[in-house]
Amino acid sequence: MITELARLVIDRAAPDELMTFDEVVEEYYAHPQSTLMLIKKDEAVGFGLELVLLTPFAMAVAEFVIGFVGDLLRDVAKDAAKSPISDALKRVLRGRTDQASPPDEMDLTKAQRAQIFAAAKEQSARLGLDEDKAVLLGNAIIGVLGN
Repeated sequence: MITELARLVIDRAAPDELMTFDEVVEEYYAHPQSTLMLIKKDEAVGFGLELVLLTPFAMAVAEFVIGFVGDLLRDVAKDAAKSPISDALKRVLRGRTDQASPPDEMDLTKAQRAQIFAAAKEQSARLGLDEDKAVLLGNAIIGVLGN
């Protein structure tokens, strides 16, 4: 799941990296910390250009975000379970038998999207990405996760 999310993020944020994505991911899984450390050096490649691959950062941030979203959805599920139980109890106490069916799926709210964006951006910054790239990854993750 991490690799799939990271691939979708890279497709949005740095599509030119898709050609080397699989190789970078292999190296990331073999040596995650050293992959990030090598990239954090920001050494010039030539002609005054700096090469900073986003793929290892996308992998690390995707792993973090998947855990974060899992926690967020667990909280939502707990709240969703409480509401129908509470409503059913209230109906029984009032003698009502009509039941509203729960929604089939839960969409992320604006507040949840903001939390995920902030978490992704903060994790990117902790990993050493500059503000612009951290925002880029945060936006790409929100774009992948949808409305």
